[in-house]
Amino acid sequence: MIIRFLLSFVVFLGLSLSARAADPFTIISVPVDATGDSAIEAQTLAIQQGQMQAATLVLERLTLASERSQNPLPEIDQETAAKMIRALEIANEKRSANRYLGDISVAFSPRDVQAYLKEAGLNMITSQARQRLVLPYSQGQLDTSSPWFQAWNTPKFSHALTPINLPKPEQISLIPRNSATVLSMSPGELADLGRSLGVQQILVTDGFNGVAGFDASTVDIALDTNQKQTIRVDRFALNGKSYEDAIVETMENDWKQNTVTLASEAVSMTVSVLYDSQAEWQRLKSAIDSSAQIQGARLDAMSKDGALMTVTYAGDLGRLQRELSFKGVDIREDETLGTILTRSGRR
Repeated sequence: MIIRFLLSFVVFLGLSLSARAADPFTIISVPVDATGDSAIEAQTLAIQQGQMQAATLVLERLTLASERSQNPLPEIDQETAAKMIRALEIANEKRSANRYLGDISVAFSPRDVQAYLKEAGLNMITSQARQRLVLPYSQGQLDTSSPWFQAWNTPKFSHALTPINLPKPEQISLIPRNSATVLSMSPGELADLGRSLGVQQILVTDGFNGVAGFDASTVDIALDTNQKQTIRVDRFALNGKSYEDAIVETMENDWKQNTVTLASEAVSMTVSVLYDSQAEWQRLKSAIDSSAQIQGARLDAMSKDGALMTVTYAGDLGRLQRELSFKGVDIREDETLGTILTRSGRR
């Protein structure tokens, strides 16, 4: 009876998971495989194992590896994992008389995850960078049927702290067919590409099979500021991870290092937020409110094209500038107004 209730509960939760936004508390498509004395027992064991694995993945995503090395995460048991779950979905099920295989996706409760990490003495980082489109080239060419392109055809990367999606089918014709063309674009051409694709960040990754095995050159490009960052992955140290998983993990680790908040170094400053419309103000305010560096933001005055705010941040202005830049926001000094905050590219 308990097992049947558990399975019914899982199915019920799964009805709501697919409709949820791409938040970092969701882990997609964890493969499970278990055997038991019966099909029901095998399924129950597989789901329990998947829950624990998903819980470990989400806790690692939301914490710094450097902190975990000093203060390791407690081992997650099935009961602890189950208490943090808010929704669960099962796909690709296969079963026999005593074996069960499938993929489970799990959404965790932010409040319960935070409570667990607080008790474990670890900081939780949930701020997400702005959306990126990944352009997966193969041998320099854009081929949507290539294994490297299809490797990115999964919703799991949209839940990363550095969320990534493939271009939509109708956008493919707007993308240069050769990776070298993208990498050699001028700032104006990159800005035009961003407008046509509806994004301000792209990840250009070119996969190829070399003498030493598969490798990929990967460059992260901010289309509105022309900032470029090479993402380096050691293919000899993947430890069972896929190459694309390793790229995203590398980007997430870099993002976390640049956004971690140190309360003891908090600094307050007055900022003039400049905008051209109410919608632009809302986007800027959202970037401020979701910043991992900003601990508090008080609105002191407001007009139709600007707002005066007192912002308390973690004390490293360069780190704050990098985080906001990846969200499409500039923060800089102006001779007349002092510190100003605007959308990227505004003069």
